Amino acid sequence: MTEINSGTPVSHAIHHIPKFAKYTKDIGLADPKSEIQYSIVLKVRNQEWIEQQLKDVSDPKSENYGKHLGKDEIESMTKPSQAHFDKVSNFLQSKGIQSTRDGDNLKVLASIEKTQELFKTQIHKFTQPSGSQDDTIYKRVGGFQVPPEISDCVDLVVGF
Repeated sequence: MTEINSGTPVSHAIHHIPKFAKYTKDIGLADPKSEIQYSIVLKVRNQEWIEQQLKDVSDPKSENYGKHLGKDEIESMTKPSQAHFDKVSNFLQSKGIQSTRDGDNLKVLASIEKTQELFKTQIHKFTQPSGSQDDTIYKRVGGFQVPPEISDCVDLVVGF
């Protein structure tokens, strides 16, 4: 076993640091005119059905024990509704933000300024402490809010 700083034994050491974790030096507010790409993950449908199916195929007393559903059957019952895609896409478009469907997500390319306004947040540029000022990523600083007009459709926002 290996000990990492805290003295707590762990079964293995981490040998790979994710790229984003290296960017810890905040170099200030991002240029509002710069563009950022991110994804909006929409909520799955029929969450209760998913939980019931998992219990059912895992319970030896169930007649469905071991009868796993196929990918297409699960997706047809759980993928976000077209109405949710339309609602979020139309809302973004009303704010001057374009999006494209990418599986169960919407990919967005928007200015920092519009993104900050939309999610009521601040986005800063970060670099590696010993890195070049040209090697940067964008991260939000503090919290953010999904607009109430689309919060019933959105599960997660990733990419900043």
